Amino acid sequence: METWNSVPEFDDANAKVRTKEHRASGAEITEVTYGAVDPEGNPTEPEKFYADGHDDGHGKWTGIKLGDVYHLLSWKKPASEGETEFIDNTKEILSEIENIMKEKKALVDQAFENLKKDADGLEAFAAIQEKFEQLKTFGAPRELKLKERFDRAIEKNEARKARLAGYKENREAKEALVKEAEEVAEAGKWKIGNARMKELMDSWKKLGYAGPVDNDKVWEAFQAARQKFFDAQRAWYDEMDKQHAKAKELKKAIIEEAKAVTENSEEWNKTTEKLGELFARWKEAGSAGRDDDNKLWAQFQSVRKAFFDRRSAWFDARNARWKASADTKQSLIDEAREVLENNNFTRAAADRMKQMSVEWKEAGSAGHETDEGLWKAFREIQDKFWEGRREDNENRHVQWKERMDGVIQSKKKQIADLYSLNKKLRTRADYSATKEDIDNCYSQIDENLEKVKALENDIEDIQKRLEEE
Repeated sequence: METWNSVPEFDDANAKVRTKEHRASGAEITEVTYGAVDPEGNPTEPEKFYADGHDDGHGKWTGIKLGDVYHLLSWKKPASEGETEFIDNTKEILSEIENIMKEKKALVDQAFENLKKDADGLEAFAAIQEKFEQLKTFGAPRELKLKERFDRAIEKNEARKARLAGYKENREAKEALVKEAEEVAEAGKWKIGNARMKELMDSWKKLGYAGPVDNDKVWEAFQAARQKFFDAQRAWYDEMDKQHAKAKELKKAIIEEAKAVTENSEEWNKTTEKLGELFARWKEAGSAGRDDDNKLWAQFQSVRKAFFDRRSAWFDARNARWKASADTKQSLIDEAREVLENNNFTRAAADRMKQMSVEWKEAGSAGHETDEGLWKAFREIQDKFWEGRREDNENRHVQWKERMDGVIQSKKKQIADLYSLNKKLRTRADYSATKEDIDNCYSQIDENLEKVKALENDIEDIQKRLEEE
């Protein structure tokens, strides 16, 4: 089947284009009349009336738009092209479209009719869907609307499948609840069982419909199990009424004992342990009846709460002290770490390190476990500082000795230079012609000897200091 992406114009400015709708599919059918010539053989508007009955020899192209593409239905080329070929697929193509449209519409109707059924319709719907999807697609407007309708049917079918799956899931879940309710009824544990029965009923209420066939059936089974439980429970509570009076007296005694052990007590651990014992006895005493139990419990709780509030306040205050101590100690750790990281081993830094240890003790306890961790960190920094300071002092001492050795050598050289100068002065004096010149030489020699003596004294002092170190 030949196709065009747009309506052909055949390079004819006189061409006529007509469109109409295909009734069955809603597709646009376009007819292009072109190639007409007048009696003189000039291009002209096609299908004009001529008095002499002149045939303009126009051609005609007809196509149907399916989707975004034009498909050829028929084509009679103009006489001016010298061809007589006439292509006509109109009947074949339109018949195929109309037949498939009818078949698709029938399948859509079947699909919606099928949706009126429940589980019995699932298999048949799958067959209908398979047939629909195997049919050829043209892309015609009404065909697309049928596809939209069928898609809605598919959505409804999916909803039906989900609904049926939900029925099955709900039925199985409810059957499980029935089984557990029967087990609870057989167990005879009333307090736990009563709570569990309530939970089972809450769970039941959350479950959806189990389907028209099974919903009532599983509900009746569930109610039967619950009724069995509650009948037995009622008999048990009749017996329990006899014990309520005894339990009431026991609980009154427990309240009085609780008041006695908690009044003004700051033995927190011992009293807490005693209240735990009283609470255990309270539970062992059993029920005194709902009304009396609530009143007695409120009294007992009031005694316990007053004690625990005082205990909490005491521990809050202690914890606040611990936190303040921990904050102070952490601050000292941070300060000590900064001194260490800066390699500051001056006397001022050492004095501050000693003062930090004093402040550490003054900070008090931060709690055993916290103190251990903080002290370990602080002690490690202190140890590293004092080791670093020792090494720093040793290094500075070595450097000082090296400097003093250098000073000694410098002074010895000065002494040697002075002796050498005096030797030259004596030689000069021996060869001097005047007494004044000789006196000047020996005067300088004496001055130099004084300098030598001073230098030697300096050397001796330095050597003594080195020996003392």
